[in-house]
Amino acid sequence: MRWLNGGSYLDIRLSAGISLAKFYSCVYKCIDAILESEDLAYKLPSTEKQLDEAAQGFESFSTHAAINGCVACLDGYLLQIKVPSSSATGNVKAYFPGHYQTYGINIQAACDYKCRFVYAAVAAPGGTNDIAAFRKTGLSQMIKMLPPRKFVVGDNTYACYFLVLRKMIQQKIHSTFI
Repeated sequence: MRWLNGGSYLDIRLSAGISLAKFYSCVYKCIDAILESEDLAYKLPSTEKQLDEAAQGFESFSTHAAINGCVACLDGYLLQIKVPSSSATGNVKAYFPGHYQTYGINIQAACDYKCRFVYAAVAAPGGTNDIAAFRKTGLSQMIKMLPPRKFVVGDNTYACYFLVLRKMIQQKIHSTFI
């Protein structure tokens, strides 16, 4: 854990009295245990109780309870990578967004009111805009399944998607009362 937080493998190996191979064996076992843990897994709220708790959390941080029904916040992130080889990918240029002038991968992530990740996905090559990458993730389908008056917020990149979704929800609510 210390190494994952920036500690040097040299002093960790010395204090533990282990070889370099054993050190990395321990690191990979630790990472595997973290990834396989259900308690540490990303979980977008899905049950009514979880959705209400998430919405109440955001509401408690907003002025005059203005944010009522928000269950997560969404944004994209460009994760910088080394230039991929043409044998590894068919289109190396797809990983280079001109705006940032570096190669990368588009990550789509959502967090709860405590800034804990509830969803993350390696969505697309870095040259892909956030809305196109978002549409490739399972999160877009999860958001469509949210009950009326529960929503996810994002920046202007997602505005068109959320406007269409809001119109669908309003039609769903309207048809429920007819």
